[in-house]
Amino acid sequence: MKRVLCLAVSAALLGGAGSAFAITDSETNASIPFSFSSPGARSLGMAGAFLGLADDATAAYTNPAGLTQLVQTEISLEARHTEYSTPYIDGGTAAISPFSASGLNISEADSSNRNLSYLSVVVPRDRWAFAFYRHELARFETDFATLNGANVDDFRLFPFRSIADLRIVSLGASAAFKASDRVSLGFGLTRYDFRFDTATVRVDDIDPNDIKIASRQFQNGDDNAFGFNLGARFKLSDSLSLGAAYRKAPRFDYDAINVLYSDIDGNPLPQPQIITSLNKVRFDIPDIFGVGISWRPTDAFVVNFDLDRVMYSQLTDDINTLFDIQSSANRLQLEDGTEVHLGAEYTFANMTAPFSLRAGMWHDPRHSVEFRGAPSGAADAVLATLFAGGRGSENHYSIGGGWAFKSFQLDFAADLSDGLDTYSMSGVYRF
Repeated sequence: MKRVLCLAVSAALLGGAGSAFAITDSETNASIPFSFSSPGARSLGMAGAFLGLADDATAAYTNPAGLTQLVQTEISLEARHTEYSTPYIDGGTAAISPFSASGLNISEADSSNRNLSYLSVVVPRDRWAFAFYRHELARFETDFATLNGANVDDFRLFPFRSIADLRIVSLGASAAFKASDRVSLGFGLTRYDFRFDTATVRVDDIDPNDIKIASRQFQNGDDNAFGFNLGARFKLSDSLSLGAAYRKAPRFDYDAINVLYSDIDGNPLPQPQIITSLNKVRFDIPDIFGVGISWRPTDAFVVNFDLDRVMYSQLTDDINTLFDIQSSANRLQLEDGTEVHLGAEYTFANMTAPFSLRAGMWHDPRHSVEFRGAPSGAADAVLATLFAGGRGSENHYSIGGGWAFKSFQLDFAADLSDGLDTYSMSGVYRF
């Protein structure tokens, strides 16, 4: 049986060094759980549908035009607990001609984190409003391993262990201007800090009494860059408003390397051999276009509907390879997706501290990297196999509530799906 040390046939020992253009074909990049939903427990309770409403301090990030609705200085703080699962190939068998992944085993690695996800200060001034905020766009840590190498016809994919740590934190400033009683415009400038570290080790398991390291792949980056967001809000009537936003996210650079420890027969090399070294690999956060409608049929009840177009394909444009199989890596793709958000809020205003009940649902499109088309050879089949376990589209369901006091508001919410559960608690202080 032929043996695959990395993702490609292990005979491909000649690598290169130089500049790259997009993320690599490391399986640790298969499912990156960005958080593009609006910050704040109030918004989360309404399934992230907030572009048309945008009437609290979180608008600084979501739709800065909404800041003109605020009449008092506000400080907003949110903490989140997130639980997520990362699918990966855990043994089994795939066929090349025709390609079939039905015999593969797919496992999931469960992870969780707690973080201060959002902090903002908003200062309104007549027809203007200004805001400063900190937001965590991504905080992803995972560790998964397979003890069983997968078989692809005559090729053997060695067992591996992968760890990944991705953090993207943004610091931003937004300004909004009330052009008329019915039209508000907003603009924001954001500095993003990016940290990315992954490591994968593959072992030769042919001889269970003599396990050898076959190869290691690393991705490391620490970078910062600027992006911006634009927003608009239109008051169509006393009960209907329309919001729109565009968020231009930046690109970051990181380095990647693939190191070989054994030859094609499993014999240790005299010294580790670098087969691929890439610098300035591009990590491109997807841009987002969004539009939303907010309808308030009564003072106590509001319904929000958002459509967000997420340009996921930017992450895999001109993807590069760590394994000297560029033509195969070019067939790894992410498709752009459309998020559909629907949420509502009902406020029991006759209470001493008015209580609001919220609920909603939204559709999260597939944003896992996958191999496109039918594999035409061994290298294609190996990548198609290792990227066959990505998570598909999901429906999220949310529920939340909150109390409004004289100068303070406390909100809580949960957003639940098969692969990602988010719990949020946030507070707003007005003075």
